[in-house]
Amino acid sequence: MAIDDNHKNDGKPLTREQYRKLKLQQEADFEARDKRRVQVEREYARKHQQPVSEATPEPQETTRAHENHPEDDDFKTPRWHRINRKLNWTITILILLMVIVFLVLFFVN
Repeated sequence: MAIDDNHKNDGKPLTREQYRKLKLQQEADFEARDKRRVQVEREYARKHQQPVSEATPEPQETTRAHENHPEDDDFKTPRWHRINRKLNWTITILILLMVIVFLVLFFVN
């Protein structure tokens, strides 16, 4: 979409001032739409949360995260904790395998 589609300029090019105002208005509109979208997504996520099974331990909340921005912890669901734990184990195993390969290459030379 061209910048001046919504602006009636009768075929004349936009001045720098008009262009800046148009860009600022578009950015403000985008910010408002994005803020509303994020709000709606959070409401949807809260309404459609999966029930936590008893086998899954509850994540412990840290005081550090909730002092500054409590909404930043919204993504840390039980599913996120499971995936995070699996990822940590995978990284640890890969590092150990790399050390073993290094030792084999160093001593077998």
